[in-house]
Amino acid sequence: MNTENTENTDIESDEPESPAEKDPNLSPEPSAEPPPESSPENSPELSPEPAREEAEPPRRSGGAIQVLAFLFSLLALVGTGWMWWLSQGSAEQEQDLVFTEISRLESSDQELGLELQQIRDELSKIASGDIGAEFRAMQDRLEADRRKLAAAEASINEQLELSRSLQAAAGSMQGRLAAAEAAVSGLSTRELDVADELDIAEVDYLLRLANERLKLFLDPVAADQTLEVADMHLAALDNPIYLGVRQDIAAARRSLAAIDMPDYLQIANDLDAVQEKIAVLPFRGDDPPASAGQQAQPDGWWEKLKGVFSGLVTVRRSTDDENQRISLQDKDYVRQRVWLQLEIAHLSLMRRDQEGFRKALTRVDQSLSDWFDHQDSQYQAIMQSVKNLQGMDIQVEIPDITAPWSNLRTLRSNLSQPAAAIEPIQE
Repeated sequence: MNTENTENTDIESDEPESPAEKDPNLSPEPSAEPPPESSPENSPELSPEPAREEAEPPRRSGGAIQVLAFLFSLLALVGTGWMWWLSQGSAEQEQDLVFTEISRLESSDQELGLELQQIRDELSKIASGDIGAEFRAMQDRLEADRRKLAAAEASINEQLELSRSLQAAAGSMQGRLAAAEAAVSGLSTRELDVADELDIAEVDYLLRLANERLKLFLDPVAADQTLEVADMHLAALDNPIYLGVRQDIAAARRSLAAIDMPDYLQIANDLDAVQEKIAVLPFRGDDPPASAGQQAQPDGWWEKLKGVFSGLVTVRRSTDDENQRISLQDKDYVRQRVWLQLEIAHLSLMRRDQEGFRKALTRVDQSLSDWFDHQDSQYQAIMQSVKNLQGMDIQVEIPDITAPWSNLRTLRSNLSQPAAAIEPIQE
């Protein structure tokens, strides 16, 4: 019993205090329900088990506090380790920086040591007397440079003397050239007598005439002969000032000799021969000409009159070829047309018109082919002549031979002006 009472006392002491007990200022809340009546069942002494169940929650809250305290201590330990690790890393970096600075200082110390050693070596050389040998070597080099400079100055002086001599020679040559120019000017400006004036005027006329003969009449033979006469006159004058004119005349004669001229006279004769044969060409559908026995005229006047009109009047039967026959007036018109076409070819030949010449001969060929008998021998000969004439070139390239005349006129204009005195060029 005593044991049970002790346990009950402990249980009762472990029960939580009411809010009224914890805080005396708080008034107990009124309960709506009446307090339970005391009964043997509700008595703590008679029912110990319910009292034990009510004492369990405080035990659970105490374990949770312990767990939280353990976690806080663990977090503090981890934070302390982390701070220690960070402090170790920064220390290593500072140590690396210190080592790097130490190595840099050591290298700079070595460089300074080398420089100091070089200074000591130079001081030792100076102290030992080597500077005198170096000074003497430097003096020797300067002396050699002076000798080279003196040789260069001598060479330059020689070059200057040579240049002066060349300038003097050039001046003398220039004076000679000026004298030669003055002599030529004197020859060119000497007064001409009346005979020389007439000769120069005649040469001028001959040169102009040669150009006109070539340009207007396309006669290179006459132009060449005229140039030859002009050259003979200039050669007779024996004046060196006209040497350029004579050279131009020779060049013009060579260009004239290179011209391949067609035979215009023969071409004109061929055209005349074709014109003469047009009058006797037979037309298509005409009767063949009478034989020599039939052409003999009888002695009577009636027969003579009959023979005269027999060539003008022909009695024949009408056939299918009647549409090919033309009247005597139309025949004369056709012959005159062909003759005029040949005359146009004559005019084109005189004008040296190649295109007009060939067009006129083409019209002649067409007219002959349309109206005249192709079987006739004279027709065939005329057509062959026309074909040959169509293949000829009547237009040739004319060279320019005005250079001698232009040069002579320039010389005459210069001679008419007063000659200016030529002064030698001086530097």
